[in-house]
Amino acid sequence: MLRIAIVGLGPWGICALERVVTGARHGLRPGLEVEVHVIEPGTPGSGVYDVTQPDYLLMNNACSQISLYPYASEADQPGYGIGLYEWAVGQGYRWVGDVCAVDRSGRPIEPHHFLPRRLMGEYLQWFYLGLVAGAPPAVHIVLHATMAVDLLERPDRSEEVCLATGKTVIVDHVIVTSGHTANQDDGHGALDPHQLSPYPVTPYVKSLPSEATVAVAGMGLVALDVVTALSVGRGGRFIEHGNGLRYQPSGQEPMIQMFSRSGLPYTAKSVTGTDLTGVYEPAICTPQAFDQLSGRLDGARRLVDVRTELLPLLFAEMCVRYYVQMAVRAGTKVEGTAVRERLRTAWRQGRFRDELAVLAERFGPFDAESVFFGHQPRYDSSDDYQRAVYDMLTADLREAEVPDGASPVKSATEVFRIFRDATRSVVEYGGLSLDSYLDFNADIRSRINRLVAGPPALRSRQLVALMDAGVLKVPYGPAPSLGPALGQEDPDPARARISSTALHNGHAADVDVVIRGHLDEPRIDGSASVLLSHLYDRGRVSQFRYGAVNVGSVDLTADAHPIDIDGRPQTRIWMFGVLTEGVRH
Repeated sequence: MLRIAIVGLGPWGICALERVVTGARHGLRPGLEVEVHVIEPGTPGSGVYDVTQPDYLLMNNACSQISLYPYASEADQPGYGIGLYEWAVGQGYRWVGDVCAVDRSGRPIEPHHFLPRRLMGEYLQWFYLGLVAGAPPAVHIVLHATMAVDLLERPDRSEEVCLATGKTVIVDHVIVTSGHTANQDDGHGALDPHQLSPYPVTPYVKSLPSEATVAVAGMGLVALDVVTALSVGRGGRFIEHGNGLRYQPSGQEPMIQMFSRSGLPYTAKSVTGTDLTGVYEPAICTPQAFDQLSGRLDGARRLVDVRTELLPLLFAEMCVRYYVQMAVRAGTKVEGTAVRERLRTAWRQGRFRDELAVLAERFGPFDAESVFFGHQPRYDSSDDYQRAVYDMLTADLREAEVPDGASPVKSATEVFRIFRDATRSVVEYGGLSLDSYLDFNADIRSRINRLVAGPPALRSRQLVALMDAGVLKVPYGPAPSLGPALGQEDPDPARARISSTALHNGHAADVDVVIRGHLDEPRIDGSASVLLSHLYDRGRVSQFRYGAVNVGSVDLTADAHPIDIDGRPQTRIWMFGVLTEGVRH
């Protein structure tokens, strides 16, 4: 009997269970039986995708790009071997206004649509039940509706999983997929201990008075959820208006403000674009180029500097994709192929910049570095900065809405999605110098996310409509400071003063509430998880380090085994998910 425990059954846990069941379906050693103990206090499957959350909280990927089953087709394809899009259509879901419901009168769901996260939760739960029902007779799945609080290594090297109920489970292997665990400080932001958590949205949607001024600390995906909750969640509506949207207020919205360190809004995903990972043939960023950069070609890994070594490769590939797309638009695919070959040859011969200059004369200049880091002009005033943000949103929307994902700019930025795995191969498991690692996590990573992990274009349209309606403002410029509101006698500790730091003519104002528009990274030290705290306190897991510098993430081997305080891999334990961010990317 092979005994396995999966701790936490959200999306990562479901993936682990699927691998076990699929592996068994494709053939077990004769006579071998597998017992899988699933340890999950909530409803198995949905994890963070709460099925009770409102439909205005959307997935961040098109539904046709999401599937828990890795094979498109098999001779014995199981009934649960379908993706989110096929599942939603098969269940009868259609759009009824902005809500997904089982209603034949609604609009059909299409592959490029971004569905409510609620449906993802339902799909995950359905997939789990399908795995249980479709498991081979030799696989026994046992659900423990409780939490794991500790893992103890036994003398025979098996693992004793201690449950919150006081019972224990003895297994041979443990897969920990604990999800986005909170930290002991309750996840408060570093800027202000009185910032509200972004999730769940219901408490602040119901409790905030309409006359309040609410600042959202961030301009990324989480921040957009908060803004949507404070507008649509308070009864407002977006109405089609010409080529855009018009916002119809309910009168219950607070005054909403946004700010962020970079001061740049996230860019929207192409409306009809596709993910070319595994299909695109690189001109510059070849596997050999990444291997040479990391030192793997020489058999000895070297430490890489992201800004000076990795980004120039990616910027060069951005230029290739941009000018290829420009050539296609101006002529034919044959012309695009010719441009690609010219640039690839020029790179090899050391005259890449000269060839770019020739193409710039024909098609206009393209500055990949500026696209990545964002144009950061000097802003004279709050109004000047707000106009700049508005212009950024509208310009990016024009690119996102080019049919068939054919925007040259969007084609260029897709480089960071196409080469995400190759980038990971350079960055992960201590592949960077310490300074570059700190720079990557403090700045570079968020800029990559801004380009390729942005919202659906609908969200950007909505931001523009909210700004047009005067419901949303971005008055502070990049990297404002946050402190207590003026007047220490103010009895409300949630009030704060936000002051610009990058405007020629400064702007400062008091706000009633600040809501964090981001999620704190889970830490292995100071975790609010009883299980992780016990493992860390007893030294069974340790922090990832650069020399003597701890960086918070759990330390792992390349096989995802945690490393203990003495540097020994815990080979009977695997860890996956957001907790590994830091050693992973």
